[in-house]
Amino acid sequence: MKVSLTNTLFSVLFIGALTACQSSSYQVNGTIEGAAEGDTLFLTSDLQTGIPSDTLIVEDGKFSISGEVDSVHFCMIYSAKRNELNAPFFIEPGTIKVQISETPGASRVGGTKCNDEWQVLNDSVISIGKEINRIAEHIYGNTVTPEEQQKGMEAIDKLNQRFSNIVIKTCEKNIRNEFGYFLLTYYPDELIDIQSRSRLIKLLPEEMRKREQIRVMEQRLEASAKTAEGATIPDFSRPAPDGTLLSIMSEVSQHRITIIDFWASWCGPCRQEIPFMIELYNKNKDKGLGIVGVSLDNDKNEWLTAIKQLNMAWPQMSDQNDWGNSVAKLFNITSIPHTIVVDQQGKILRHGLRGEALANFVAEQLQ
Repeated sequence: MKVSLTNTLFSVLFIGALTACQSSSYQVNGTIEGAAEGDTLFLTSDLQTGIPSDTLIVEDGKFSISGEVDSVHFCMIYSAKRNELNAPFFIEPGTIKVQISETPGASRVGGTKCNDEWQVLNDSVISIGKEINRIAEHIYGNTVTPEEQQKGMEAIDKLNQRFSNIVIKTCEKNIRNEFGYFLLTYYPDELIDIQSRSRLIKLLPEEMRKREQIRVMEQRLEASAKTAEGATIPDFSRPAPDGTLLSIMSEVSQHRITIIDFWASWCGPCRQEIPFMIELYNKNKDKGLGIVGVSLDNDKNEWLTAIKQLNMAWPQMSDQNDWGNSVAKLFNITSIPHTIVVDQQGKILRHGLRGEALANFVAEQLQ
């Protein structure tokens, strides 16, 4: 079972203890709309599977739970009958207030430091999430022109950047407490970029910097620096559609700049973006632009069919290993579509450009 996150804008990447501290008591007092007398609620610390760690019963529209806690945990209470009725919150020492609403995005938490800050962050980004959902439903749920699709994706990218900026600022504001630590370890590089993450780690209190999760994060960031903007990519070879090995530098060396485009046939947003990439390629290939596709497909036939159907005229490579793709791992790619622009010597110029931003950057480089 995967719990619906209708009432939250955040996907869960890490759930667990945030800190070791002196054991203390907590009390959760909650209310819920849309639940009948005697209905069952579940408490879970695993938002991926929703496996319950405790059970609560609704009485007169209310519920409660208490206990001892020796660390701060991110968790969720949700209805057994309607799991869209839910509220993510932090279990931590103190009295925690939880209000579960039938209206998406209207549930509220508070009463303790992390929960108060979590609610402030949710209030700050709720309108962004609604606008992203509105645009996505329009461009992916209706028949629209490629130009309108591209415009919608660019708008989503800008909204995601606003969201990212809010998260980074909130993290910095709270970097010396458990909520700031949570945000730093919770969100992926798409929302907290590598440069910001490295800076924020240095602002952590010394005792937090010694935690194992930060040590592992610093090791990952050190490895990521080898493929950051300004670094030179290694020469790697992977199977082309005809089965031969394709060397990335053999392609990069032929062009003034090259876009390494991470995609997959099963990725809807990737397929939506291909017409734009074709237009960009045709407009600039004689000026020195090259593209190399790196597919995260795991089925060769689906990969080859997509290349043909989408009329992708540039070189392709794939080890057919889905998210285990070795090139994606090399560049720490955690979402697609994703682009990396390199110069003729393989120096990384930009990460993650799409749409108008990518077209403008290509135009600047090929002037």
